[in-house]
Amino acid sequence: MVWKAVYYLIKRDNYLKASTLLLCICSISAVALNIEGSNCIRQVNSLALTENTRTQDTEDSIRNNTGFSNQFQQQVEERRQQLAEQENRQTQEELIQESYELRKYCFLVTNMYVYSLFGVIIGFILLVIWYIRYKRIWAWNKGKKNGV
Repeated sequence: MVWKAVYYLIKRDNYLKASTLLLCICSISAVALNIEGSNCIRQVNSLALTENTRTQDTEDSIRNNTGFSNQFQQQVEERRQQLAEQENRQTQEELIQESYELRKYCFLVTNMYVYSLFGVIIGFILLVIWYIRYKRIWAWNKGKKNGV
C-alpha cells in the first residue's frame, strides 16, 4: 500500500510536479528580479543626480569666466560659452538616451517580477488542488481498508 502511494506521488501525480516546479522556479526568479529591480531603481535615481550636477558645473564655470573687459577676451569667452553649451547639449542628449534605455530595462524587470509572483501564486493554487485530491484518495483508501 505504501509503495502504491509513493508511486502515485512520484510517477502519476502531475499536480505535485507542476506545482513544485512552478513554485521553485518562480520563487528563485522573483528573488533575483527583486534584487535586480532595486539595483535598477538605484541607478535611475543616481543618473538623475549626475545629470543635475553636470549641468550645474557647466553653468558655474560659465558664470565664473565672464568678467573680462577686453573685447578679444570677450570674443574668446563667447566662443567658449558656445562650445560649453554645445557640449552640454550633447551630454544632455546622451543622458536622456541612457535614462530612456535604463527606464525601459527597469520596466521590463518590474513586469517580469510581477509575473513571477503570479507564477508563485499559481503554483500554490496547484499545490492546494493536489493536496485536496491526495487527501480524498487517502481517505478513500483508508475507508476501503477499514471496510474490508
